[in-house]
Amino acid sequence: MHPFLFHIGGHAIPAYGVLVGLGFFIGLLVGGVRARRDGLPFDLAWDLGIIAMVAGIVGGRAEYVRTHLWRFSWDEPLKVFALGEGGLVFYGGLTLTLVCYAIYGRWKGLSFFALTDAMAPSVGLGHALGRVGCLLAGCCYGAPTDSWWQVTFPEGAVAPAGVARVPTQVHEIAFNLALFALLWLLPRRFVGQRLALLLMLYGIFRAWNETLRADDRGFVFDGLLSTGQATSIVLGVVAIAIAITQRNVRPASAPAP
Repeated sequence: MHPFLFHIGGHAIPAYGVLVGLGFFIGLLVGGVRARRDGLPFDLAWDLGIIAMVAGIVGGRAEYVRTHLWRFSWDEPLKVFALGEGGLVFYGGLTLTLVCYAIYGRWKGLSFFALTDAMAPSVGLGHALGRVGCLLAGCCYGAPTDSWWQVTFPEGAVAPAGVARVPTQVHEIAFNLALFALLWLLPRRFVGQRLALLLMLYGIFRAWNETLRADDRGFVFDGLLSTGQATSIVLGVVAIAIAITQRNVRPASAPAP
């Protein structure tokens, strides 16, 4: 793998940061196209994309710090902001982004579910690119395995070197690409459908994939569930609630692509 893609002026540029940034940018463009096809202004996606970028980083980093407090010291408080020494937690970024979308929608007088439906496919695509960064950096690594389905990381990666592991990052990449395709192509029967599917399907997948991971990521209920699994359950309940309460809210007709 390649934790660093290249060097600029003696500074190593991390693959994770580059791929996460690329994921946000491409997600923004795709979200603009989806918004237009849903009958929303294309420019709206730029606002939503910037919100997602800022909230995704802030929320993702905040959740990482919360679940890895043991790694930080009051003697070096600025390490909280050192993304190169630890990453982002997807669920933290997603949660804060949804909160910010709700505030933005209320401010602009727009439907929260219409906004999230427009951007939901972008989450799958952007997340897939971010997980390519995870694979290159060796973070979010899987448990040791003797199966043919494995990946081994070199020295310098986040994962311990020379140990064959379940390629959990590849699982994430493949699933998120499939999720993007589904959310983009599936006809929308009610407003909020894409958000509900995103939360439900990714939650089910994430709860399973967490059982194959071996990195330090935080646990609850005396180790019964990882933080990611617990969050998946909560978001699954939220997805069901959205489907029930929004099932009769039909999308407005949109102009032809």
